[in-house]
Amino acid sequence: MTFIKTVIYKILNKQISSIYNKRFDNYNNTPKGVFWNSKLSQDLRLNIILDKILKNTKNEKTSIADIGCGYGRLYEIIKERNLDDKFQYYGFDINLKLINFCKNNKDFEHIEFAINTYPFKKTDYIIMSGTYNLAPTNNIPLWEDYIIKNLTNNWKLVKKAMIFNCLIKEKRKIEKKLYYTELSWIQKICERNFCDPEIIKHNLLKDDITIILKK
Repeated sequence: MTFIKTVIYKILNKQISSIYNKRFDNYNNTPKGVFWNSKLSQDLRLNIILDKILKNTKNEKTSIADIGCGYGRLYEIIKERNLDDKFQYYGFDINLKLINFCKNNKDFEHIEFAINTYPFKKTDYIIMSGTYNLAPTNNIPLWEDYIIKNLTNNWKLVKKAMIFNCLIKEKRKIEKKLYYTELSWIQKICERNFCDPEIIKHNLLKDDITIILKK
């Protein structure tokens, strides 16, 4: 990666973090606080991912790196479903305020949270739920380069599968700071850079797909 791109990606991270700071100040640890439309859509996306991991997991403890963990909703769901003993969870985000909130949450004792865009070591599953939906730029090629670079960094560290979700439309676009990909385009990107993707579409999530990339 060129020096200029490195600088640009750092600027994008700062812009994203700033946007989330303002949002979290207004709505705190709620779905709105991290730009989800509703608790239903937020939790449905996360449960789709968890169910997929559980289906492919035997009895051994499985490590999960949650990239763009926000206020830790995925780990809350893991606890609500009594799956604490099945998973070793790690949360990562680029936003200091969100990471500090998680670190100070008494319900998250003994869980590691850190500022980063990928895990510090190889992990069974790496997930990104809504992580790349909010775009601080209207430059579509730039934002897509940013997404591909982040996915590539995580692909190097995943053992079993990388799972992420995207908003989709018939044509790729950024509208009201939300990035929408196109199904055929993201399929080709995954095939070219990673592997043949498995794609899940849920009838309650009209403009959303979940993508599974297996090692």
